[in-house]
Amino acid sequence: MSVFKKQRKWIYIAFVIITVIIIAIIIIPKLTGNFLIGSWETSDGLRKYTFDENTLTVSSKINSYSKLYGYSYKNNTLALQDSGNTKYYTVTIKGSEIVISSADSDSSEILHRVE
Repeated sequence: MSVFKKQRKWIYIAFVIITVIIIAIIIIPKLTGNFLIGSWETSDGLRKYTFDENTLTVSSKINSYSKLYGYSYKNNTLALQDSGNTKYYTVTIKGSEIVISSADSDSSEILHRVE
């Protein structure tokens, strides 16, 4: 009977270790990675935001223009740099969309991921 209890104890320990490893493989990269990387579009579809490792390209479908920014993202703060000027924005995650707002402006930009 005590042999069975020892085996059961090791099965529980192995289960916990495997569960922790799976959680570490799936969740930790998502928490530490930059979830902004990829393409995002405004809800009206007029502007497209493409985030790379450290550059942001904003494209407009109306005027056919593209603007390139350097950016950094940390602690829900997005810092955009253009021609030596740096502007700071607050990024909020709401389900499958992100809201980018600025203290300088009353309106915020709601973006949806584009595949």
